[in-house]
Amino acid sequence: MGGYGALRLGAKYAAQISGISAHSSITHIGQMADFVEEPLSHYLSAASADELDPLYWILRNREILPALRLDCGTEDSLLSANRRLHNALDDAEIDHQYFEYKGGHEWSYWAKHIGDSLRFFQTVRNAQGI
Repeated sequence: MGGYGALRLGAKYAAQISGISAHSSITHIGQMADFVEEPLSHYLSAASADELDPLYWILRNREILPALRLDCGTEDSLLSANRRLHNALDDAEIDHQYFEYKGGHEWSYWAKHIGDSLRFFQTVRNAQGI
C-alpha cells in the first residue's frame, strides 16, 4: 500500500491501528493524477472530498490517532505536499515524526527506508507492551 493509503486508512480506522508509517505520500487525492493512468473520476465517483482526505481523518480521530511517522525524499515531486502536511500536523498539535532524506519517488528510496518503518513499529510495540 502506498503512503496515501497508509495515512488515510490508518487515520480513518485509528481505533484498530497501532501505528502508521508512510513514505513519499500522496497527501491529497488530486495528486493521484500524476501517478495513475485512469481518470481521477474512477477514484472520486462514490466518495466525498472528506472521505478521501487523510488530513480530515487525522483531525477527526486526533484523540485516538495511533503513533504517526512520515518521510519523504528531498528530490520527490511530493516533497512540498509532505511538508505542508507536516506543517498542518504541527499547527494542529498532532504528535508525529517527520523526516526528509535524500532520494526521489522511487523503489531505491523505499527499499532504503523501509527499515525505518520497521524500527518505528517495533518501538510502538515495545511502548504498548506487546
